[in-house]
This record gives sequence, structure tokens and C-alpha cells, in this order.
Amino acid sequence: MEQWLPLFRHLLACPVANAAAFSSFPASGDCPSSPPAAAALLRILLSPVPTLPASAPDPKAAILFQTLPPFLQSQALSFLASSAGFLDPHLLRFLTARVLSAPPGRYGFWARRGARHLLDGLPEEEGVPGVASEEFVDGFHEPPPWLKEAAARARPVLPWLPVDCRSVKHSRTHGRGAGDSLDGIGLETLVLAQDEDVEMQEAECVPLTRAPPLGDSIVQKALAVQKEIVTVESGLVVQRVVKDLQDLCVESRNAAAVLSLVQPWEADDETLRVLLSNLVLQEDGMRGGGPALVLCSVFLPQLLELQRPPSSVLLSTALDLCKRHPAAVLEAVLFPLVLRKGGLNVPQCDVLTRIVKECMHPLHVSAFCHRLLSGEEQERKPLCMPQHHETVGTHLVWTESLFTLFYSILSQDICLTPSTIGELISVIDERASEFSRSLKFGNFLKCFVLKCWHQCKNQRVLLERAAERTNTFLTKAILVKLRSAG
Repeated sequence: MEQWLPLFRHLLACPVANAAAFSSFPASGDCPSSPPAAAALLRILLSPVPTLPASAPDPKAAILFQTLPPFLQSQALSFLASSAGFLDPHLLRFLTARVLSAPPGRYGFWARRGARHLLDGLPEEEGVPGVASEEFVDGFHEPPPWLKEAAARARPVLPWLPVDCRSVKHSRTHGRGAGDSLDGIGLETLVLAQDEDVEMQEAECVPLTRAPPLGDSIVQKALAVQKEIVTVESGLVVQRVVKDLQDLCVESRNAAAVLSLVQPWEADDETLRVLLSNLVLQEDGMRGGGPALVLCSVFLPQLLELQRPPSSVLLSTALDLCKRHPAAVLEAVLFPLVLRKGGLNVPQCDVLTRIVKECMHPLHVSAFCHRLLSGEEQERKPLCMPQHHETVGTHLVWTESLFTLFYSILSQDICLTPSTIGELISVIDERASEFSRSLKFGNFLKCFVLKCWHQCKNQRVLLERAAERTNTFLTKAILVKLRSAG
């Protein structure tokens, strides 16, 4: 047996055990890379296990193949299948019968699949010894256990497809043709009618999960916390109130509803700072999780109405939280603030610029720009509390501050996707006349041409036409760059 250990190690290390993998093994001694070696390997796999305890049930029936690790079983069967033409089909059938007739769970899925593949390559006979053909086919073609578990948890869109209805997007008229349907039937006709409430819920700014309604006792506690949180003065009392709020969110199992009732954003800056530092929530159903819920209920409301720079203490604490949870920042700060119906102003732009520069990885920023400019409307659904729905929309309002934000993004050498660059070119063409005397727009246009020239040079004529409609001291420099590069 020891002389075959190098072969087993070789098969175990190969990603796929096949004839080529076996032939790559150095031929020496009793382990040649030839058909006799495959026959010898088959005999070893079928040899009895002498070390099996005599008290074990049917010890003579145990073979060496049973003692191999599952991955090595699959590798060995795959190799035998590739060399089946040189081997005794009766011995191969005996081995496959041992695998396929074994009780469920003894052999893994891949070992059973390898045995089936090996059997399919053998000359046809009357079934498999010891295995009823119908029983074998039914057992082999059953889904693996993980797929059965998924099917048990989900309400399938199609009877043979265990995919939850809620994970399927409705086929609407967002520029899609009949090619997106199944045999002419739109996906929306396959989704159960009771899921219409999910679609209505997604139309709101905050796609909150279905959570139990607040009981009367929870409501009374939340109202008490609401009164305390806006009147508290002592630092120790603030800590206690924040702890009570967190416990209440956990007890209610509906943190979003509790925060909507408490309205923590009405507190003073010091209380908000403590909330951002100490409030920890686990809201798995919300994009960005618990940190996103904290940000959109504590920090975002301050930004939506911001008309002057925020306090340095509050901003510093918020930035610390943003650095730890950049994904939550995308959903609960960047998207809702950029999509503010009134447009972005200078103080808001300054805060977002610091967040992008200090807290976000370039890939996060690139993904944000892509979803904002090139993604479908559903991808731009921002997170915010119900009280702020009317403040946040789903479409961009182009202001000088928004162009300044994109200028700062381009200045940090963020790589934008081709579709994002194409959308920015369209915006430049549409807005050039409106911002013809804006230096902020001119700075953005100049930076865009310098940073993205290789991706947008095919649109040189359009960009040149847009630049000609501007009238600042930057206009000439932009035109010189466009014409010299062209």
C-alpha cells in the first residue's frame, strides 16, 4: 500500500483527476503511467480493509475505497472513468454499485455523481448489480440537500425553480423589450398577487422590512424616551437615555418604527454625538444594516436641513462612524443627500466631500457614481426616515454644488465606469447653457476633460459644443485642450 501513497497524494493535489493528470505522474517502479497502473489502482480500491474491527457489521464487505476522503473518492472515480476502456467493466460496475446502493449520507454528492458518470461510460447491461434502476435514477437526480433547504424556505416563482418571489424584479417598461420575458410571459405575471404590497413598499424611500407593529407598552416607552431625549442636560443622563433607546429597539424588534416615533434627530448636538458613538442596532433587513439606520435617523436629518457648517464635534463623531461603515454611508447619507429635492447646497457639499475623501474607498465611490447616474431607478432608492420622504426624491437636481462634488471626486482619481462617463457627457451637453457663467461648472468640465479624455474622446465634438456655450475665463483653456487632443 505504501508504494501507492505518492499516487494518492498526486490525485489529491490535482484540481481534476483525469487521464492527463494521472499521466503527469512520474512513471517509476510499480506506479507506471499506463493502463496497467489504472487496473492496479482499481484492484487496490476494491481490496478489503484488514484493519476494520471484527465487531463492525459485515467487516468483509468494507473496501479501501470507503476509507478515502470524499474529495479523493471523487478524484479516483473521475480517473477510472477516463481509463474505463482499459479496465474490467464488471469490477467497475461492482465499485459503482457499492457507491450507488449505499445508504443516504455515506457518500457525498460528488462521489455519487462520479460513480454515475463512470457507470454511464460502461457498456449497457441489465441495470446495476444490487441497485434497482428506478430507485437509482430517482435518488441520483434529486437536488442536493442545500437546494432542498432553499426550496423549503422559499415560495417558488416556478415549481421547479426554488427562488423566492421577492428576489425577482418585476419586468416593467424600463426600456426592456419582450426579450426579458419567459416565452412571452412577463415575470410579473408569475409573481403572486400577495407580493404587491412588497412592490408598494419598495416605492417608498425607506425599504423597511416587514416587522411586528409596536405594542402599546412599546409606544408609551418610546414617547417617554422622546420627551427625555430633547430635554436631557446631564451627560450621565444622556448615556442612560441612549441605553434605554437601544434596549427599546431590541425589545420591539422594529427599530425603524421606534426611531421614527422617538425622532432622535431633534436632540441637541451633544446628545446626537452620544447617539452616534453609542447606539448600536442590528437591522439586517435594511440596506447597510444597523449602522445605516443609525445614520439615517441621527446624522442625515441634520444634513438635509443644513444651511451652515455643522459643529466640529458632531461632524468628527459622524466621520468616525462613516469610516467604520462605508456601505451604510452610501445608502443612508450619500444617496439621500445627493437626491435631496431642493438640490445640494454649499455646506452639504462640503460635508459630502469630506466623507468621500476621508471615509470611502475609491471602489465605493465608483459604485456610488455608477448607481447614481447609470443604475435603474430602483438602485437609487435612498434610505431615510418616513418624516423625510418629502425631502428626498429619486432624481438628481443639478446645482453648482453637485458639480463641485463631482469635481472633487474626479480630482481624487476615482475611476468611473464607461456608462457613468457617458451619462456625465449627456449632463454636460444639457446643462452647459444653464451654467454658462458658472466657474464651478467650468472647473468640473475642465477636470472631466483632463481626467476622462481617453474614455470620452469619441464625444469630442459634443464636448466642444458644450464648452463653446460657456463664458468664463476657463472656456478658452477647455477648448484648447479639446481641439489639441482631437
